[in-house]
Amino acid sequence: MKKKLVVIGAGPAGLPVASQVRKETDQFDINVITDRHYFSYSPCGIPFVFSGVIKSFDNLIMRSNKHYEDMNIFIHTNTRVTEIDTEQQIVVTNKGNFPYDVLVIATGVKPFVPPIRGIDLEGVHFMYTLEEAIEVERSLKNSCSVAIVGGGAIGLEMAYAFRKRNKDVLVIEKGQQIMPSILDPDMSAIVEDYLVSNGINILKDTEVTAFEGDDGKVTAIVTKDGKINIDMVLVSVGVRPNVEMAVNSGIERGVTGGLITDSSLRVRKNGRFLPNVYACGNCIEIIDGVTFRPALSALGSTAVRQALTVAENILGSNTVFTPIVSPGVSIIGDLEIGVVGVNSKRAIENGIVPRESQAKGLTRARYFPKGEIITVKILVDKNYRLIGSQIISKEGVKGRIDSMSFMISKGITAHQLALIETSYVPPISSVIDPLTIAARKLIGITRDRFTLPESLDNST
Repeated sequence: MKKKLVVIGAGPAGLPVASQVRKETDQFDINVITDRHYFSYSPCGIPFVFSGVIKSFDNLIMRSNKHYEDMNIFIHTNTRVTEIDTEQQIVVTNKGNFPYDVLVIATGVKPFVPPIRGIDLEGVHFMYTLEEAIEVERSLKNSCSVAIVGGGAIGLEMAYAFRKRNKDVLVIEKGQQIMPSILDPDMSAIVEDYLVSNGINILKDTEVTAFEGDDGKVTAIVTKDGKINIDMVLVSVGVRPNVEMAVNSGIERGVTGGLITDSSLRVRKNGRFLPNVYACGNCIEIIDGVTFRPALSALGSTAVRQALTVAENILGSNTVFTPIVSPGVSIIGDLEIGVVGVNSKRAIENGIVPRESQAKGLTRARYFPKGEIITVKILVDKNYRLIGSQIISKEGVKGRIDSMSFMISKGITAHQLALIETSYVPPISSVIDPLTIAARKLIGITRDRFTLPESLDNST
């Protein structure tokens, strides 16, 4: 008799578990439960639909229901889980019960809804799912002025996309800088200058106290400095793990709010890790590879890696999910913003006193056409171990961030980075990489003490 595998969640963690298990064996009946209508799509592509780079939301859908039915994977949409009974091994939903031998919880995250008066007015939107994106698109067509509440990466990507649609765009950030959770102030300023140069207004150190409306539709934002008339609002102030249903069923969550798992991604209940219940994706707590403390990761790449770990364990392997350093790149217009590890604020919050170095260079040889300025920043601890990096340019960011991800995870020091060989070819690089220059500055090898021959100058 076949075993029963039930997966709760049809996002970038849940579906890869189901697909990978099915590719390896037909010994499971596989049911995937989701409370959404749309599934198997790329949420990271949503801003590019709004900006017109991608033609339609339909282009974001990767696989159809028929694709999974042909694999004998059955997806139950618009189905809400109300309880997980780990004793009877049953998932209870509004459309019936699903018994399981192996259960995977991949419920992702949900937007944080701040307690602001008027937040339920028509025209005030949150956007994490494709369904929500479609609603935002409908509202946008009838709007001239749009406010983004929150200066994080997603909010800024959407701000640029709305500006490309010729809307008047205002970003309101509660803190003293935009992208505060991932960038240091000096790097944040580069992004801010770029956005302002593209006609986007930014208010920092400004808290929204209320939304006001007329006939149930938002017409204004109220801040401590007064009232701002607006046609539409997108609230983008972060997400929280979507774990209430699991927690109500007795499964434990950690200090970050994400579900606690062991290194094989099995969940914990009553102090015991359950042998046949796994969790993966944005709903779980991970171990940060720099601080070695519990943290959250909202990256799709992390979710897929966790999904493969879970699938391998379901199939009988003994696979562990190791600490992560969360490399990521955001694209705002033609600006690439890459981060990995921790920024200065997070380092200090975790008891690390960082040393830092910034360097600028060119993405191509000085004489080669269309080269761009690239700004790199590296952070180290007191022993010069690499703990973070931030890189901004219009090209050449991803490869460097991926390299820094490897070096941080392996405990490489700034001294070692300063000696690493890098390749050179005029159309895509300079002779001395900016990362090398930043490392040399950090360990005290500066132009004052060490002069490069002209033929090796970074701008050559």
